[in-house]
Amino acid sequence: MTPLSKTVIRYGLLIITAAILQRGLLSQIRIDGAVPDVLLVLAVAAGIVGGTDRGATVGFSSGLALDLMITTPFGLAAIAYLAAGMVAGVLETSLVRSARWLTIAIAAVSAVLGVVVFALFGTLLGRSDLLDRQLVSTCLVVAASTAILVLPVMRVCRWADRDLDHLRTSLR
Repeated sequence: MTPLSKTVIRYGLLIITAAILQRGLLSQIRIDGAVPDVLLVLAVAAGIVGGTDRGATVGFSSGLALDLMITTPFGLAAIAYLAAGMVAGVLETSLVRSARWLTIAIAAVSAVLGVVVFALFGTLLGRSDLLDRQLVSTCLVVAASTAILVLPVMRVCRWADRDLDHLRTSLR
């Protein structure tokens, strides 16, 4: 089995686990009507750990998993999470050496970007209810939950990427 196929299988398991946690546990936690989003945290953490391409790929896959569970236009979450994972990868790799607090800030900003892209594209596709006063509280809840969860999820993403580490260092 190649290192890339091992990584794909591991990320697949992470996405399935995150989807189950999102649907079964986190959907029950409501703060001012907003719900923490572990699939978005996974996309952002993958971008921080694996770079732009990894963030985009995991973000798109995580978004598709969420699209299967919610009643918005199909592919909306996939595009939003792709953007969030990609931006997290761009911001993290543009820094030479980032402190932990800066990584947390990058994760929170990227997650908020994902929520805003979701709301804007959803509005363009006819869901005007996504851009309401609830958007601010949703952004705050998602930013806070991402800031709390991103470091442990990054550790899990490093586990998923561990077979590609030797390839990544040889490419730099």
